[in-house]
Amino acid sequence: MANNPPPPAQTTLLVGGSNGTATLCAILGDKSKPTNANHTVRVATRSSSRYLDGDKPRVWRCAEKKHLSDVVSADFLPTRILTHVGAPDSVFVYGNDDVGNSTSSGSGSEQLSPLERAISGVSSPDNGGVADVILLACPVSAHLALLRRIARALYNLDAKGLLGSAHRPPILIGTLYGAGGFDWMSRIAFFNERPAGFTKWKRPLGLFALKAFPYLTKSLKAGEVSLHGRFPQLQVAVTPSDASTRGRARVLLDRVLQNSTTGKQVEFLGLSSEENLGGDGTAREEKIVLQNQRNTLGYGSVE
Repeated sequence: MANNPPPPAQTTLLVGGSNGTATLCAILGDKSKPTNANHTVRVATRSSSRYLDGDKPRVWRCAEKKHLSDVVSADFLPTRILTHVGAPDSVFVYGNDDVGNSTSSGSGSEQLSPLERAISGVSSPDNGGVADVILLACPVSAHLALLRRIARALYNLDAKGLLGSAHRPPILIGTLYGAGGFDWMSRIAFFNERPAGFTKWKRPLGLFALKAFPYLTKSLKAGEVSLHGRFPQLQVAVTPSDASTRGRARVLLDRVLQNSTTGKQVEFLGLSSEENLGGDGTAREEKIVLQNQRNTLGYGSVE
């Protein structure tokens, strides 16, 4: 039997130095797993202490406690420990360096802030190119400040033509936890940072947010993190709420959240969600079409 082809290339940028970032570095950075093939993982963080070991990305070890059930967790139930060991492909320490570079001219790497290099891939030590998904893994209280940084970076990169053309899929910006009005904060950030004379994006953007943080995780020491459990449901809202954006979000988030391994699936919220979630069923019809496409390419199930 012929082996399945490797998964498509994907570049994920994790913004913020939270325990969620550490967990994803360990799981997605484990290059021994076939599911992580062609997946470039970057971290953009304010401080270098947790994610750099000298001048190299820090290796993270994640001890995941696997319960009998994701719905009921108790010490008396059978458990086992899975160990994930991995590191991001590159780490960018942004500090306050984006402030002074947001209006600079030229397209060379010397004109880009660390966050702009993390998004664009220009002069990055990895070969991931422009980030496909920019994922905030941080406390809700940090969302607005980080979104303003991201907005400044994206406007500058768009003006320099470093995000790609309109023919490429949208770059998705999202969060692992959408509480506190993530969509409103995104509107505020992109409105306040919009440069004079801006009319439209050269490459489309999309927005998403998970309803609940997918991990119960804790790190007390740099390089070590404990994953005590995974949230049983992965419900997400996207905008624009159309077939293209939902399809793109499903492919990218399935990879980030390891759905091919866990057996979980992304459920979309909103008017186009499945009937049992109050929608009109459009998202389920799209999932069937996507499954047929993946079967044709040999990539397996979207479930």
